[in-house]
Amino acid sequence: MTTRERFWRTMRFEPTDRIPFWADWIGPFERWRAEGMPEDVDPFEFFGFEGLVSAFWGDPRVPLNVGVWPPFAEETLDEADAYRIVRRADGVIAKVMKNQAGLQSVQFLRFPIENREDWERFRNERLDPEAPGRYPDDDQWEKLKSAWRQRDYPISIDAGSFYGFVRDWIGVESLSVMFYDDPGLIHEMMDYLAELFVRVLRRAVEEVDIDFALFWEDICYKTGPLISPAMFRQFMLPCYRKVTSFLAGHGVDLCWVDCDGNIEQLIPLWIEGGVRGFYPLEVAAGMDAVRLRRQYGREIVMWGNVDKREVARGREGIDAEMRRLAPVVAEGGFIPLIDHCVPEDISYGDFVYYLERRKEISGGTCAPDRTF
Repeated sequence: MTTRERFWRTMRFEPTDRIPFWADWIGPFERWRAEGMPEDVDPFEFFGFEGLVSAFWGDPRVPLNVGVWPPFAEETLDEADAYRIVRRADGVIAKVMKNQAGLQSVQFLRFPIENREDWERFRNERLDPEAPGRYPDDDQWEKLKSAWRQRDYPISIDAGSFYGFVRDWIGVESLSVMFYDDPGLIHEMMDYLAELFVRVLRRAVEEVDIDFALFWEDICYKTGPLISPAMFRQFMLPCYRKVTSFLAGHGVDLCWVDCDGNIEQLIPLWIEGGVRGFYPLEVAAGMDAVRLRRQYGREIVMWGNVDKREVARGREGIDAEMRRLAPVVAEGGFIPLIDHCVPEDISYGDFVYYLERRKEISGGTCAPDRTF
């Protein structure tokens, strides 16, 4: 059975030899190397993963850009011992600080869109669907297409973002006020993005047999969404329908959304909008794949939902998580992964043990078979 067949049999709740052995969003490599992971290995290959998927990174996927293009020139505007003030590729000016542990934290100082004039300039300069560079050059594109025609693995495509993109360009607070003060501008921006995504995606879906599309939002926090379901229905649902119906018309029937936080209030709306896959299902935010499977049955598919805090707790916590999720794995339509990035407090030994237990409940060992 090929990796692609295995993926689709899992997503269709059909019998399979095992479920796909996808990569978690790894990881604290410096710590793991100090704890025994070989220095000179590619972690993806070393752990034997056979797929890596997220909204902004991953392989295999169609390498196109549906967001800001061309990017702003990244530059340092000011610098001190404890911080740098930078302009990012999306135009945001941010203060990047380092704490004593060497980890970065960010304070957003200014966003590229503050009013309609800013939006129109940003749209014209950075959101042209025909801008050169959104796709690889023609020679590389033809090589990719040739390789994909012979593939035995699934490939994905980025389908865009509505709230997430606009929030990044305006800021949470200003966007929240704008929903009240200037709803017409919000409609205009999201409607434009839907048209942008369709126009950018068209070449790919007409020339490549794509397995699934992935949206990104991060529209939720720990206890619920940042806008009401009614606002989602008003501003975002028509946009989702436009993009998902276009994709379905070109054979891409499976759409996922990557959204942190508690997404439960929005799941029915995403389903209505043509999205039926959900990731990462953060346990700390109250998400539970067992409960969601009972509630929605085979109407949805999922990946994620392995509590990162329990993995950090060691073997007892890992075993408890695997027992909790094993019934959902057995039913199909679910790939267990750590629910977001793998944090620094997960040791190399505990991560390896988690992978071994995940393989056990997934129906076998990954290829190549490896003893860590």
